[in-house]
Amino acid sequence: MFGRTSTSALLAGAVIALSSTMYSAQAAIPDNFDEQLEQVNLAQSNPVAQEIQQALSKKHRRQNFHAKREAAAAKLFYENRSFQPAWILKGKLSASALSVMETLQSAEKEGLHAADYPVPAAGFNADGKATPEQIAAAELELTHSILKYAEDAQAGRVSPYAISEDITLRPERPDPIEALTSIAHSVAPAKTLAAFNPPHAEYKALKKQLAELREHTENGSLEEQVVIPAGKVLKVGVKSSRVAVLRERLSVPAVESQMNVYTQDLAYAVEAFQAANGLHPDGAVGPRTLLALNGRVSGDPINDVIANMERWRWMPRELGETHLRVNIPEFMVRLNMDGFVLYETRVVVGKRSNKTPVFSDKMQHVIVNPYWNVPYSIASKELLPELRASNPQSYLQKGNYEIVYGGKIVDPRRVNWDAVTFKQIRIRQRPGRGNALGKIKFMFPNKHNVYLHDTPSKSLFNRSERAFSHGCVRVQNPFEFADALMATQNTMTGNYIRSLVGKKQTQVNLQRDIPVHISYFTAFVDEAGKLQRRPDIYGHNQATIDALNL
Repeated sequence: MFGRTSTSALLAGAVIALSSTMYSAQAAIPDNFDEQLEQVNLAQSNPVAQEIQQALSKKHRRQNFHAKREAAAAKLFYENRSFQPAWILKGKLSASALSVMETLQSAEKEGLHAADYPVPAAGFNADGKATPEQIAAAELELTHSILKYAEDAQAGRVSPYAISEDITLRPERPDPIEALTSIAHSVAPAKTLAAFNPPHAEYKALKKQLAELREHTENGSLEEQVVIPAGKVLKVGVKSSRVAVLRERLSVPAVESQMNVYTQDLAYAVEAFQAANGLHPDGAVGPRTLLALNGRVSGDPINDVIANMERWRWMPRELGETHLRVNIPEFMVRLNMDGFVLYETRVVVGKRSNKTPVFSDKMQHVIVNPYWNVPYSIASKELLPELRASNPQSYLQKGNYEIVYGGKIVDPRRVNWDAVTFKQIRIRQRPGRGNALGKIKFMFPNKHNVYLHDTPSKSLFNRSERAFSHGCVRVQNPFEFADALMATQNTMTGNYIRSLVGKKQTQVNLQRDIPVHISYFTAFVDEAGKLQRRPDIYGHNQATIDALNL
């Protein structure tokens, strides 16, 4: 702890420094010397400023990086104002301070925790008896809470890395000095502080749902979901006591003799439910539809909403006026422009053992008639055992594969398959029949080597749960998707892309890059304003809930 320095001592030091400077042949008087001297006088004439300066001079060895960054920012902020209080005027909290405190105390509305942002009592120093030390402590308490709120609101309370190494988003953290300065100088400081929360419409919709869920919970009006027991697939013609429960769940009446019979009108209601919940609308109640009917996921929907609001804080603040977003748990990709969905289609994502990573990048080109360069892991773990157990030449010919060494195609008969590794040679699949990438792939070069592409395995798109790939994202209707993408370009058309099919591999560069966001949201609000929840296929949601201590 630093001891106090008297005003006279500081002034004497300033005079000595000035004298030394004046008589030095090597130095000149600093241009801002008068300003520095004025700041010393101003700070020393205000006991509260002295207390603030002293408090900010203390060193805390055990602080983490963010705490040290915050402390340094607060110190610089107050140095720039000669350590004069920003929130307490004449010993009382200013109107700006009171409005900012309301935002901090309403943090629960944003899915944050108000206790993380302590503030002075609204009637602080009403009797005027607070000491300068107490006033300085209240001032700095509010400052530190403002800084922490801005950081948490914009970048999140949890690091994406703490959830999974497959999430490589880089949350945009606010500059603490800019944050403090902008709030302190704002004509509407409470709004300026609240604006550090995500600006996305999807986040705001979840915030609204959070308020409604809490209201229903408090007044006891939260609807209890009818739970349908597990069992065999329910479809038209089946008789079961479970059918009566399904009728209750979907509000489909029937005469007494038909209550336990799965009739066509009930199948139509199931189809409508499936279509509204992103399921294959076949009218039958299998495991996936049963999961959806029973609320899809167990646990508190409030916690789910808060966890998903947290993940919105990790997303780029600007998604792009035109952008693509894949939502992994929903198995969907959408092309958005100016807040509207131009096109959407189903996708297949990575299986649990080969998770599709969560990140953002920019689509730069498409490749028609692509070669598939088989990834090392797939070639080593899946193809090599097959090659060693069979006739390599026949196996490669059947799969339309070829071997590449040093950029040249080599005869597989020249390869010692018992000793070779795919670090020495590379295997790729030619364009055409059975190519794993289909006829087109959509490229946004990234460290994960993940992209969107066509696939010959069309039947998988009829599944309700579509986690089958090795990590890349397969698109159900790739040329309709290409039509929509080309419509965002200046002169390119989907017809031109189609005209290239069946020819050699061709790269088509986009005239304008399109931001791509591979996201993970298990709770979202649909166009009808209804909260939708999806199974947590990779466990990212539960990991977020645990990290937030919900």
